[in-house]
Amino acid sequence: MVGSGDPVVIAEFLDRFLGFEDGVLTGISIVLPRGETEGRQIELQIQAMDRTSPGQGGPSGRLFGWKLVRICLRGICEYSLSETARYPLQVLSDGLKVGLLDDQFVLDLEPGPDDWSPAAFRDAPVSGPRQYVIAKNFSFEVSDGPFI
Repeated sequence: MVGSGDPVVIAEFLDRFLGFEDGVLTGISIVLPRGETEGRQIELQIQAMDRTSPGQGGPSGRLFGWKLVRICLRGICEYSLSETARYPLQVLSDGLKVGLLDDQFVLDLEPGPDDWSPAAFRDAPVSGPRQYVIAKNFSFEVSDGPFI
């Protein structure tokens, strides 16, 4: 399934994957060709629980199954992605948020536990380095793996 940047689709997408809370970031691909920003893109591969996929059930099993989600942002205007020993990026403890700000998509990988909006995203306090991407286009694809 491939999704688009429609705000309704994005809200359903985030809800389907439980806001990506405790999702695992397993890949980042950054393409930065010379010239215009249109060709710049970042793809994130995230393993997350999917409300539409039944889990193993039982006392030790999960209610929902895991899927591999590829999020692709094209026409990158700005980004900040880093990982340090003190601030690891692999587990998305607070999930992620996506919203529209001035006809651009804001993907925030550290939204924090409080209310979030694209307009207030830059003003929100963060404990470590800000992890985000701002782009002209947003899409996603969901598959059954491969998982790493």
